[in-house]
Amino acid sequence: MIPGSPATAPLRRLLTELGDAARTGALHIGGRPGGVLYLVAGRIAYAESPACPGLGDRLVASGRISAGTWSAVYAEGRGAHRVGRLLLRDGVIGRNELALRVIAAIGDATRELLKSDDAPVRFVPGERHWLGEITSGCSGAFGHATAQRLRSMPAPRRARRGATTAGPGRHTSRIPAAG
Repeated sequence: MIPGSPATAPLRRLLTELGDAARTGALHIGGRPGGVLYLVAGRIAYAESPACPGLGDRLVASGRISAGTWSAVYAEGRGAHRVGRLLLRDGVIGRNELALRVIAAIGDATRELLKSDDAPVRFVPGERHWLGEITSGCSGAFGHATAQRLRSMPAPRRARRGATTAGPGRHTSRIPAAG
């Protein structure tokens, strides 16, 4: 199922309504892969799905921070919804890098969540993510723009396996052939 198909219409409609009403809370999406979209004032502040690596996985896998550092920051900040602030406060990661990594996590998870075929959805008002608010607008504005784009445009189609972009006798390179 691709985003934009009739199966995702109820989810897209609900996401639009929550955005227009500037709601804050968590939109739990069942099915496969399932996950959660966290909204702050109607904007996607974070998204997670078991089908995609989260922020901690991304930071540790890239070597940006150690697993021990991540565990310590997460343990200290998760209950108070301030993991993002602690990463910034302690100088573990810069504001722009954090915003970009959050944006990547939001994009990947949202794309997977919008593939859910007739998944049950449940909005929990006021539920917040452990990351907390990290900026006054840096990722929030992008999250809003991403949500608008994901709600309005179907995903690009994937190339078929084994398909090539160049047909018989066609060159894929723009470099002139030696001759």
